[in-house]
Amino acid sequence: MIVSQTSKMASDFDNGQTIALSLSYHNKAVIRFVSSVISKILARNNLIYLQDTIITILREIIVNAVKANSKRLYFRVQSLDMTDEEDYNLGMQHFKEFILDNQAFVEDELKKSDYKVVIYIKKFEAGFSINVQNNSPIHPDELKRIKSRIEKAKKYNDFSEVYCDVTDDSEGEGLGLVLTVLFLKSTGIGVNSLQISSNEKITQTSLLVPFQLKPAVVMNKIQQQILDEVRDLPTFPEHITELEKLCANSEVDYRIIADKISLDPSLSVSVLKLSNSAAFITRKRIETIGEAINIIGLKNLRAIIIASSARRILDERYSSFRQVWDHCNKTAFYARHLAAKLGVERIGQNAYMAALLHDLGKIVLLSTSSALSEWMLTLVRNRGMRSSTVIEEVSIGISHSSIGEKIARKWNLPEYLVDAIEWHHAPLSSRKEYRDVVYLTYLADKMCAIEDKKSDFFYIEEEVLERFNINNEESFTEIHADLMKKFAEHNAPKQ
Repeated sequence: MIVSQTSKMASDFDNGQTIALSLSYHNKAVIRFVSSVISKILARNNLIYLQDTIITILREIIVNAVKANSKRLYFRVQSLDMTDEEDYNLGMQHFKEFILDNQAFVEDELKKSDYKVVIYIKKFEAGFSINVQNNSPIHPDELKRIKSRIEKAKKYNDFSEVYCDVTDDSEGEGLGLVLTVLFLKSTGIGVNSLQISSNEKITQTSLLVPFQLKPAVVMNKIQQQILDEVRDLPTFPEHITELEKLCANSEVDYRIIADKISLDPSLSVSVLKLSNSAAFITRKRIETIGEAINIIGLKNLRAIIIASSARRILDERYSSFRQVWDHCNKTAFYARHLAAKLGVERIGQNAYMAALLHDLGKIVLLSTSSALSEWMLTLVRNRGMRSSTVIEEVSIGISHSSIGEKIARKWNLPEYLVDAIEWHHAPLSSRKEYRDVVYLTYLADKMCAIEDKKSDFFYIEEEVLERFNINNEESFTEIHADLMKKFAEHNAPKQ
């Protein structure tokens, strides 16, 4: 199973071993496999927000390497000498057309040939390196053009400058390289981390990715703005803090808690709504606060109070991020039903609450960072970048899960919620005692991302799948389909 193979490679990487991947062509399955390895490496090192950036850059490098080998194969088939200027110019007149019109033939011939592309991924103390080698030297004219494009790209400050400058079709071929350099600059990885070299036998493209990014000064300002925003968030109101303490007292008179909740109409509505939600399996509809306390218990009531208070604070401050809450609602629904389906129903309520709050940091992130042009967003979508927050995160150098963890600690949320918020993209890093809750939140979030075409089954950590005895993609897809059906039924208009 690919998930097993890529998880093992990510573990080997963590243990200091060099990962080597050999390929002949860049078809969908190959890119999927490589992307799965990179995704898991980044997640385990709290760099998941770089996922789309690194995968997009690596895909560009792989495509270029395969293209270079394809060019050698083409010249061989055409009995042309690449080192001869006349033959080179003649061959290049029809190379692009030949490749586009004969993709299946080229893939088959490359697989049978001695032309290979090998990817080496190695961890070192300050980061990791990705070296892509193809066993064919690059033509001197091409190397000159590549270095010229890199130097030109270094002069751009943002994507809008590329849009204004790259206007003719002749630059289209070099746009991927220009965007690669700009992505490296915007993330703080740095343009000098990309190096291209060639000798008589191989061409190598190297990318160094540091574990600690160092964004430019302007990006540090944005990051500081984010941290200031978290610092200035209101704390929970006094009556909410008092209610939390009452819920922690097993000897408390339930009527006292019910009376205090009833004094807050908004909280009352939230408690009743969440008590009747997918988080709790009840025989009848809960109509009063007293019934809610008797049926769901103090521990669950405390979680509901925390969740509703957190959402109220963020809704009052950031009213325009309904789509984030919609995602959280679906993730919470999935997490609760996953708990029941996978034999851990006892933590279903905790999983529901964790999933409900897992993207707290995304709301602050999206509200604070500067909006980028529609052209740029369209551009990165067209190049396969799937995350709605990737541009904001790579520009700032801090992930929404890290922001969420800071918010959770500011509000003194229960530790299982802190863990789920911080590690919902990197579940293997969570604390053992909260791991099942984090795993459920992670799986539910992955399912939503797969529906939105932002993720893939093969990006999922094998250890998480093994924990719940999900043995293959078919089993996962079956569970996912059942949850989608339940969610659709749950949200269908009532007759």
